[in-house]
Amino acid sequence: MKKIIIIGAGIIGLSISFYLKKNNFDIRVLEKGKVGMEASYASAGMLAAQSEFDFYEKFMDFCIKSRSMYAEFCKDIESASGIAVEFQKCGMLRPALTEEQEKHLKNNYKWQKKQGFEIEFLPGDELRKIEPELSENILSGLYTKNDGQVNNRKLMEALITANKKIGNKLIENCNVKNYIIKNNKIRGVETNNGIFNADTIINTSGAWSSLISPGIIPNFEVKPIHGQLVSLQANKKMLDKVIFASILGKGGYMVPRKDNTIILGSTMEDMGFEKKVTDEGINSILKTAYDIVPEFKNMKIIEKWSGFRPFTDDKLPVIGKTNIKNLILATAHGRNGILLAPITVKAVTELVVNDNLVSEIKDFGVERFNK
Repeated sequence: MKKIIIIGAGIIGLSISFYLKKNNFDIRVLEKGKVGMEASYASAGMLAAQSEFDFYEKFMDFCIKSRSMYAEFCKDIESASGIAVEFQKCGMLRPALTEEQEKHLKNNYKWQKKQGFEIEFLPGDELRKIEPELSENILSGLYTKNDGQVNNRKLMEALITANKKIGNKLIENCNVKNYIIKNNKIRGVETNNGIFNADTIINTSGAWSSLISPGIIPNFEVKPIHGQLVSLQANKKMLDKVIFASILGKGGYMVPRKDNTIILGSTMEDMGFEKKVTDEGINSILKTAYDIVPEFKNMKIIEKWSGFRPFTDDKLPVIGKTNIKNLILATAHGRNGILLAPITVKAVTELVVNDNLVSEIKDFGVERFNK
């Protein structure tokens, strides 16, 4: 039986391991800490395939394709685990509080329509009909009905359960230090728990991806971008839609859960592997939230946390083969790891099972950094 090692037990690693098992591989997932407790746990679970983008780029098509696969993806995992992951195609609003923001969103609306994407530009009164708790100061905004959310923590719980049920081995506190390579072909990995042999290695370790055998893959570097989040508890349903109140990297978002908690985020801080929650970071998130939904001021803070998003210099994922035979990368998904799990699974499965590079990932190979 072909042995596969997946490095990193976040949403990408656990999704790949779950689907690859259908091909009867011997699969081990090695996680440096606790399974499912890094970026995938720290996320807000947004599926913002249209709302995330201020200007059109081809990467947006990749995100939209993955979003279209999400319902089936969640259905598979729920069926295998017995755990509901609260996938909602609930729609997303992008509000404008100033004339400058309004002008930007109008331009956004025009190019999205030109690309054929489904989107509406609505005056403030129409937005408040959709979400009555929105501030009277909101002038207008975008409504993308096909964006949505999933409860990322329940999704991780479901993926862990599903993987265990089908016999995949999830090994915690197993830090991969180096690849074992012979004749330019992968043979296994060296870890703090000894050596693990494998026929294929898939590196899905996010912000830590380029720390394994540093320099062995030319010009491959992923760095952590720190993000802080906070959650509030409401005593009633406050919102139906996700509010994505970020324009040109400034602002934040509000994600309503089914248990009436509201996830608020997030900062973007380039500070290395230093995980911390600061008053400055949390207060900036809360200010944005209060400007959009004033009633949030009366709600209790129940949790504050942070995590590391994995980014390359060009802010695009790295998915595909490397200069070392049978070493595959599926990492650097930035702010979109939750969203991009289904399409990444499809691409990696095709590489492993059929040695086929699907067209969707042709721009995301690591060789692009050599140009």
